[in-house]
Amino acid sequence: MLVGDALQRDAPLHPITRRAFELLPELVELRRELHRRPELGFDEHRAVAAVNDLLGRHLPKLAAVSVGGSGLVAHRHGIVPTVALRACLDALPIDDPKDVAYASTVPGVCHACGHDAQVAAVAGAMVILGHLHPDAPVAALFQPAEEIDQGALAVLADPGFGTVLGSLRAMIGIHGHAGLDAGQFGIEPGPVMACITTIVCAVTGTGGHGAEPHLATDAVTAAASLVLDWQVALARRTDPRTSVVLSVGRISGGTTSNVIPERVEIEATLRYLDPSLRETLHDLIEGAAAGVRARFGVGVRVQVAEVVPAVVNDHGMVDLVAGAATDVLGTDWRGHVQPSLGGDDFAFYVTRCRSCYVFVGERQHGREPYGWHNPSYDIDETSIAFAAAMLAAAALAVCDAPC
Repeated sequence: MLVGDALQRDAPLHPITRRAFELLPELVELRRELHRRPELGFDEHRAVAAVNDLLGRHLPKLAAVSVGGSGLVAHRHGIVPTVALRACLDALPIDDPKDVAYASTVPGVCHACGHDAQVAAVAGAMVILGHLHPDAPVAALFQPAEEIDQGALAVLADPGFGTVLGSLRAMIGIHGHAGLDAGQFGIEPGPVMACITTIVCAVTGTGGHGAEPHLATDAVTAAASLVLDWQVALARRTDPRTSVVLSVGRISGGTTSNVIPERVEIEATLRYLDPSLRETLHDLIEGAAAGVRARFGVGVRVQVAEVVPAVVNDHGMVDLVAGAATDVLGTDWRGHVQPSLGGDDFAFYVTRCRSCYVFVGERQHGREPYGWHNPSYDIDETSIAFAAAMLAAAALAVCDAPC
């Protein structure tokens, strides 16, 4: 039977799913508390306290260990966790324009990416497991500072992570998706979130009067040519069936209209899904810069820095998580999503253990399309129960699978 039909008819549900919906009012309140009082990266102390309060009410035997400065790992005393569920705690430096009772009360800070719902879903999954499968070797990781791409590295560098999760062999992460309805999930193998690379470039020439460009070495024209050359190189020298995008976010130079400046600065973001393209793309960026140096006689200094690698789902993990979703939610959960050229520092865990990153449907009924980091981002809160049930079942499936 489909979950939606069962809920409407009060028909029998899988015990995990039934428990998730019994917990939903508490999970919604946790989500709304985080939404009302959002916190930026490495300052998520109220969020951790709220999570601890909910977990402590239900699971008095749960151990809580601080990690990453303002994060938390929760697990059952005396059981070594081998599987972890990860949620992010931090909000964004964005005003909240929503006219709802749980709108942000912190000026300039808002949960505009659904991390509040992630936290509630993972906390719910832990409560479900604690009630129905108390010996399951599963931990919850509530990670700080994902929005600034520093939280996962801080967690991994923390000795507490190794102490609690040194035997970790698998991790499951989630992210809300407003392109899917509540009760739907995007669970796809291979790359699902992009490698993010930042490019910082300085083009230097010699200044001069705008009326006498022949007496100057024009850094502005050279910089403009470089931006176009990058776009042409990436479009014509990479397979068009791969996902590669370069977006220039800042070009800065000069002080007035009639003076050719000596220096122009460029900042851009390069994003791609296939990790094997890394060296090729870096070579194309530098090759275009070398061409501009030669043609214009300017200096071009390019710094290319990888911010996060790609999130690549393990095929075996995808099969386990998808099978678990079917077991507890029926057959109507699958929603197809394209890989995103956004990034997530969950990618750093992917290098440590088998991983699966799941998109959770949370679209509000009747709304026009909206996406991550939209100031009015909001969710269908029933998605929290669906996600909690899926996570609990998936964690059990991974625990029971052969190494």
